[in-house]
Amino acid sequence: MKNKTYKMMKIKQIITVLTLAVIAVACGNSTEEVIDAGPAFSINAKIDSLNYATAYLAQYKAGGFVKSDSVTIENGEFAFKGSVESPSVQYILFDDSKDRIIVFIENSEISILGSDLQKENVTITGSILNTQLEKFIIDIKGYEERLKVIVDEYYAAEAAGDEVLLAEADAKYTLEDSLKVAFVETYINENLNSVIAPYLSLRYMMGKEVAELEELNNSFSADIRNSEYVKLIEEHIALNKSTQIGQPAPLFSMDDKEGNPIALESFKGSYVLIDFWASWCGPCRAENPNVVAAYAKYHDKGFEIFGVSFDENKEKWLKAVEDDQLTWSHVSDLKGWGNAAGKIYGVRGIPHSVLIDKDGVIVAKNLRGEELHNKLAEIFEGNS
Repeated sequence: MKNKTYKMMKIKQIITVLTLAVIAVACGNSTEEVIDAGPAFSINAKIDSLNYATAYLAQYKAGGFVKSDSVTIENGEFAFKGSVESPSVQYILFDDSKDRIIVFIENSEISILGSDLQKENVTITGSILNTQLEKFIIDIKGYEERLKVIVDEYYAAEAAGDEVLLAEADAKYTLEDSLKVAFVETYINENLNSVIAPYLSLRYMMGKEVAELEELNNSFSADIRNSEYVKLIEEHIALNKSTQIGQPAPLFSMDDKEGNPIALESFKGSYVLIDFWASWCGPCRAENPNVVAAYAKYHDKGFEIFGVSFDENKEKWLKAVEDDQLTWSHVSDLKGWGNAAGKIYGVRGIPHSVLIDKDGVIVAKNLRGEELHNKLAEIFEGNS
């Protein structure tokens, strides 16, 4: 779908638990004062066939894991205790491996049981919210699977050069994607007093316009305003306001494949498309031929492209540049979703593009397919 951004989003299994009020009661005729230790969580886990020595509790921040606690594993059993100001998704890591368990922690009792660390073999229990979120995951998976089938149909039609089937696949994708978005929006609106709402909003709603995001953010219950996810949405809104059409494009500099810095400011005097992409991004690679055609047509007239890769593997990044014949300037800090320029521009999904005029002012965003060609024709050929 050259005019569509296909984003396959898989939510890993997440568990959230209801907050329980723990009250200490004096026994018999004792008159000792009861001391409220405050809210706390406990995680008790038993994973069969677990051959690691240490488990770590960590959060994913700024493109990496930040560990907050560690415990020894004995016979596949381990436990964490602590407290959180607001429920949050955290990760249980093991030694220096890539194995992990993801869990939505709040101040409650959480139980984790499993035969091994495969997601389908791990059960996390503790609340009605867990059941609700599991149902959401199952329902959204149905949309994702149907979308994947349509995308496969699209690529098959493209390989066969069948324009009729391409159009049919595009229409089917648009319909199914709109149904998925409607489902997610309904679920979020029905759970505005739960941290699940801003958590899912960060994963599904960040492509909306600023006004819509502000309306969504203002609808969250006062009880969850201190959630880190609400704060992240507010930060995203602020970033989007600074990168709206008509605003000066935020400046940045990043190293190219040779380690030489290239500054956005060096393109001043030309129209430049900042193209956020990655070698592993299917929709990005599918859109690349269209961008190549636009560059070939308008480069001599003053059109530049500044490719910013969200890759972590340099070899795969450079191979994609060569394979797709992307002959313009490319940079990357090889930090994946932690890409510094991506953070400045509030990029939550790729492909993502920003078109800047000769004076460094943003004139368009996320132009794809014919929309990109139409905008460039308007600029360089005076078409409207």
